[in-house]
Amino acid sequence: MPLQLVIGPANSGKAGVVLDAYRARLDEEPILVVPSLEDVEHTQRELADGGAVFGTRVLRFKWLFQEIASRAGFRARVASEVQRELIVEDAVRSLDLHTLLRSSRRPGFVRATVRLVAELERSMVEPARFTQALRDWAAAGPRAGYASEVAAIYSRYRQRLDEAGLCDVELSQWRALDALRREAPAWGDTPVFVYGFDDFTPLELDALETLSRIAGADVMVSLPYERGRVAFKAVAKVFEDLSAIATEPVVELPPVSDHYAAESRDALHHLERSLFADSARKRKHGGVLRLLAAGGERAEVELVAAEVLGLLRSGTQPGDVAVVYRDPSRYASVVEQVFDAYGIPFSLERRLPFRQTALGRAALALLRCGALDGSETDLLAYLRAPGKLRNQGLADWLESKARQEAARSAAAARELWEQAHEDWKLDEIDRLARAAKAGTAELIAELGAQIERLFSAPYRRAAHVLSGAEVEDARAFAAASEALEGLAKLGTRLDPRRLHEILAELPVRLGERPQPDRVLVATPERIRARRFDSVFVCGLEEGEFPRGRVPEPFLSDDDRRGIATATGLVLPVREDELDRERHFFYVAASRAERSLFLSTRFSDEEGNPQPSSFFLEDVRDLFTDIEPRRRSLSDIVWSPEHAPTEVEFERALAAAGDRFLPPVPAGLTAEALLERFREQEAFSASALETFADCPVRWFVDRQLHPLALEPDPEQMVRGSYAHEVLEATFSGLREETGSARITRDNLADAERLMRTALREKQSSFLLSPSQTRVRAAVRRLEFDLLAYLRHEAQRDGVFEPERFELRFGLGDDSLPPVPLEREGISVRGMIDRIDTWNGWALVRDYKSGRSVYRVADWREKNRLQAALYMIAVRELLGLKPAGGVYVPLAGSERRPRGLVSDELREELGSDFFDNDFQSPGEVEERLREASETACQLVTRLRGGDVHPCPDTCKWSSGGCQHPTICRHEE
Repeated sequence: MPLQLVIGPANSGKAGVVLDAYRARLDEEPILVVPSLEDVEHTQRELADGGAVFGTRVLRFKWLFQEIASRAGFRARVASEVQRELIVEDAVRSLDLHTLLRSSRRPGFVRATVRLVAELERSMVEPARFTQALRDWAAAGPRAGYASEVAAIYSRYRQRLDEAGLCDVELSQWRALDALRREAPAWGDTPVFVYGFDDFTPLELDALETLSRIAGADVMVSLPYERGRVAFKAVAKVFEDLSAIATEPVVELPPVSDHYAAESRDALHHLERSLFADSARKRKHGGVLRLLAAGGERAEVELVAAEVLGLLRSGTQPGDVAVVYRDPSRYASVVEQVFDAYGIPFSLERRLPFRQTALGRAALALLRCGALDGSETDLLAYLRAPGKLRNQGLADWLESKARQEAARSAAAARELWEQAHEDWKLDEIDRLARAAKAGTAELIAELGAQIERLFSAPYRRAAHVLSGAEVEDARAFAAASEALEGLAKLGTRLDPRRLHEILAELPVRLGERPQPDRVLVATPERIRARRFDSVFVCGLEEGEFPRGRVPEPFLSDDDRRGIATATGLVLPVREDELDRERHFFYVAASRAERSLFLSTRFSDEEGNPQPSSFFLEDVRDLFTDIEPRRRSLSDIVWSPEHAPTEVEFERALAAAGDRFLPPVPAGLTAEALLERFREQEAFSASALETFADCPVRWFVDRQLHPLALEPDPEQMVRGSYAHEVLEATFSGLREETGSARITRDNLADAERLMRTALREKQSSFLLSPSQTRVRAAVRRLEFDLLAYLRHEAQRDGVFEPERFELRFGLGDDSLPPVPLEREGISVRGMIDRIDTWNGWALVRDYKSGRSVYRVADWREKNRLQAALYMIAVRELLGLKPAGGVYVPLAGSERRPRGLVSDELREELGSDFFDNDFQSPGEVEERLREASETACQLVTRLRGGDVHPCPDTCKWSSGGCQHPTICRHEE
């Protein structure tokens, strides 16, 4: 029976010839073979539109081989990709390699070997033939050892495959054809039609020959080919191969222009007929052909998206638009971001490793927690799996707690979790740990059960229809389940780490399947069997389209030519890659019926220039006046007149300064909140200082109390640590000597007490999650406190330390709050140290850093604490205020700064600065002024006067702690 070959250039009507012949034989239930899944669906819709609903079978070549195997009675267990890689890995490991030893240890070696094995099997080369060919080619030369090891890997792989009772995909297809040759009548008289291909593997060519010559089936094949044209040079070998097995005269179709839109026919037909021709006259393109030029990948995608959006708004259906990239996966993330933002429906099939899917992150984190040395981030990743926690705030709490407690392992974080949730044990971690100890089979089974539980948790007891990201999780679940099932059947021993590595890199096919209502983002190969209203050919840069030559890791083109010459074994060579790239560009450029967009980049994301593809020059040679639409790397936003969406228009106006700014909020207005403020009488001095500096920071820190995701700042923890150590030192010294004053005589005792307190209290203060930093911080604090004690021993004056950490207004056993001048307002706090003499009191407030405040700066810098504490000492203890000072615990200058009474110069001693002394009247004025300021702040606070204060907060120095809440425009 015949094999008939139909050839012709693009748009010559080949599809019509094949499909008309196919429809004419629907009663025989013919088979139509097309290149891709989207072609299957598109062709089925096209046939249905023409009334062909019953008796149609549209397949890919993979499915055709399955049909051949089924009819010929061939049965085989086909290895999955994971099983195949493991078998290759085992085969390589079992060999005593020398030349390839270092290469075999590299991560990509196994996958490169899989590609070589697949290529040999597609070329129907048996291990014995390959081994003999490489032996004859090397012939005891310098590469004999290399050739021997390459052949040994293929032979050992096939041996291991047989031992496992498996066939890989290519081998199963090869064996299916062998079975059909033995049982030729089994095929019957089903005709086969093949459309949309411009290349065939040796296996596929063998299938066509076997079906036509041996099984006796009628076979019709279409091929885009025109004799003598450069655009089809890459297809010439395929034409020769098909012609050799064709039994009917070749049908050559002439070029036609009927498929183009009327207004685009001249330009697009001229492009198809003249592309890559040596001499062609230039014509006007009439706006049909458009060139886009951008700076950087994102700018290119945005420019393309804007043009696509314009087409859709003008009435073009999304399914009639194709966006072509040589490698769409490279742009998948940017395309998704931009097209989603612009509201463009699109389909983009891509692959992600299992570890980058939501389900994969959680499952692998659970595996690390149970069977490997998991970290606290692994436990958090597991708990944040969709459906695991109804309240995600629990995971946020655990993250905060783990950071504050420096819990760096999964076990330590789990202990924190189970301490807080005694009835919620994470027993699944223990089950995985026990399974890992029991063996590979048990671990695979338990992990599979946990992955199934993770996937189903969000949908339990709900008849839920998956959509969006949920579909991606379903595909990730299916891929993981299939991989684990294959691993279990293979029976290879795997430790938990190797199992983790396999699953982490497991490819998961994601993205929307092609649909008639979505813009198709695909490679040239995936659109070659269809036509579109508009086509965008993107990434037209040197090295991308055309793609640069990729070296073959095992056998170079020179090696393959040498093998063919020496042995007659012909393996595919890649020397025609440029011809192939030309053909792909021709295919992409000839798919448009109405408009064609060619997109390039003149720079990368860093501004480095990029050379455009020389394919663009081939197009420029055919048309006049092709001016590109440009989008520069510096164009952060669109201009208002070109903004493609409402959001982009708003951004453009904002950048231009034409945005309407809403009025600044007047402050807090919730009556319940203001009532709570009015009912509060006692306020801490530090809170009032914070409010004076920045009401927004006060509101967030003191009222909202956000959950901290980090330990307290090291400086804050150091201050609390230092305060407790000093209290213990002074108190201990008083117990031992009867006086808390440090002198030259008892300095050694004070230093001993200080070091003891440092050690005893260290466990109560998390200075840093890093033990190295903890040791350095403790040592640094020790030096600072030793220096401070020595400074204390040198001071004169008669005041002696009397009280430490005096609490007032804080509840429990503390003293009551201290009323201020206005009724209903009082102050509370804790005074670090009070020195006394003869009814006088000196307030000392420790500062763990070097920041202290002289009295002249109190008003400007909103410092109230020392003055309010002086008032508290007078009211609570009945002592006259001799002063209030801030004491630095670090730095070279150890003298305190603040306010001291000139009346007590001699009694206070020489440890104070002259300009901090003020007369008794001035001291009283300072206290009255602090009390009045505090009352004014409370009045503002009770009135809800919360607004940004960039002049007094740290915004101007880049230190705003809550910029996203404050959002001050200046």
